[in-house]
Amino acid sequence: MVTFKLKQTTMKVMKLMVFLLIFTSCAIQKNKKNVDYKDVTLNIKTKKTLYKSNRWVKLYIVIKNNSNQDIIILKPSNEYGYQMGFYNVKYQCEEQSITEATELPVIKKTEADLITVMAKSEIELELKGNLYDVICNSSKITQVKIYYDTTKDLSEWIINKIGAEHKMLKDKLTKLKIESNEITIE
Repeated sequence: MVTFKLKQTTMKVMKLMVFLLIFTSCAIQKNKKNVDYKDVTLNIKTKKTLYKSNRWVKLYIVIKNNSNQDIIILKPSNEYGYQMGFYNVKYQCEEQSITEATELPVIKKTEADLITVMAKSEIELELKGNLYDVICNSSKITQVKIYYDTTKDLSEWIINKIGAEHKMLKDKLTKLKIESNEITIE
């Protein structure tokens, strides 16, 4: 009788341990995509930034992952149009350029547009000014700041333009909200 109760107790403990192991594993997987924002930085490489004669600025940025986890980000676009663009550039220009509004094509993103930045590493990326509206009639640009934010939900308007399948692609990205320091480019 004692042996039977001992076996029952052992089975209950084992079931509890298996349940806790599965629960902990799921919790770790869920948190894998959530990295502390302070562990990831975004910097503009001012010495490498190029002012093009056709008024647009090519910015080079470095995303550094100081965390212990790999992160998945979306690489900057190479085409102009409606898209899941999580990069945003704000700046002031001595002589602002006038851009023409045109009907934009829809730019589809694929798995190839995802980049894994390994833990304790960094990656350099190029943001083409003509695609991110960094257009200026002078080479001095002040208060330049770049943002990358995947924490917000996509608006229905964007989903309607780019397609619902992109929402699934967005779900693969690490939830990040990072910004560069404000700089001046001369």
